[in-house]
Amino acid sequence: MDRKRIVVLGAGIGGLSVVKELRESRAPLDDVDVVLVDQNFEHYLGFTLPWVMRGWRDEQSVPIRPTQNALDGLTTVQGKVVGVDPAHKTVALDDGAQLGFDALVLALGAQNTPGEVPGLHEALDAGSAVHYYSAAEAGRAHRALQHFDGGKLVFLVASQPYRCPVAPYEGALLAADLLHERGVRETTEISVHTPEPQPMPSAGPHAGPKLVELLHEQGIAFHPGHAVQRVDHHTKTVRFADGETAPFDLLVFVPPHKPALSLRADDWISVDRQNMRTEHEGVWAVGDIASVTSPSGKTLPKAAIFAKNGGKAVARDLLRHFGKTNEPGSLSGLGYCFIDTGGHEAARGAGDFFALPHPDVVLEPPSEELHHDKAEEERAWRAFWE
Repeated sequence: MDRKRIVVLGAGIGGLSVVKELRESRAPLDDVDVVLVDQNFEHYLGFTLPWVMRGWRDEQSVPIRPTQNALDGLTTVQGKVVGVDPAHKTVALDDGAQLGFDALVLALGAQNTPGEVPGLHEALDAGSAVHYYSAAEAGRAHRALQHFDGGKLVFLVASQPYRCPVAPYEGALLAADLLHERGVRETTEISVHTPEPQPMPSAGPHAGPKLVELLHEQGIAFHPGHAVQRVDHHTKTVRFADGETAPFDLLVFVPPHKPALSLRADDWISVDRQNMRTEHEGVWAVGDIASVTSPSGKTLPKAAIFAKNGGKAVARDLLRHFGKTNEPGSLSGLGYCFIDTGGHEAARGAGDFFALPHPDVVLEPPSEELHHDKAEEERAWRAFWE
């Protein structure tokens, strides 16, 4: 029997969603080997990191480490991917190993690159700037907010695109909540600066303005269209391309991102909107590493729900590729994103990101029920793998 090999690079939400969907398809896979490759086989749901910053969770509690039982039936390879040769259907690892494939799924995600903004890394090293785009850094951000005694607290989106489109706004709301609890909110000015024209621009015209209203209700200033030029940690000032500046006592930023692996230059991997195929035969991309353009021309946000939706589309298309089904893969544009607003309440932006003439996403008002739903989503995902 001629066995086929599917290699999945990345054991995060995108890669594991592909594995999960292949298993649940009940398609006969006795002649297919699935190889899962990652550096450490540890991941987390991105929305748990603001909880660490807020102090609701500690940084050791957010990683999800799939058990051997959860990965049963897969071949796991631990190593760092350093290159892909689509023409020769091989993957290169940092130890010199080469993995051949019949089908390849790229799901390695995005990397934080604070050094891309002049002065930002220096501010991070000096302790005047923090971020919460890793468990360790989210813990560091919490400690900084715990010691913050008032002044100018600036949230900065360093560049686009970035993972989790609501993160800077959720972070500002949770920081306000924490400082209120500590009794220093009245002596703190909080502002958000972003190059975006509004929050969640990929969600269409409705959700973003509602999120700005939530910010204003908490006394948080919103400054759109602010592209950062450099950060000066000596004077504690953010300088923008339009000549404006923003002084800060503590800077909390969304770091610049780049794809963990590229197939050309250092760009995000463009895929077919229907089936997540790349331009290379037998190669798919899913999750944060992929770039999907909606029917309205907007780029789909880098969010967990679309990594899961993408996993379903890729798995279905893989089965069709190997003759296991006649049904084509089809990426759903229905998505949502929870936004913690403080007081153990959350809002949710939900709708159709593929709607025309523009995405049709609305922001549901904050409630304890939505916060509970957000926590339940993590519990269910974790329970499946641990």
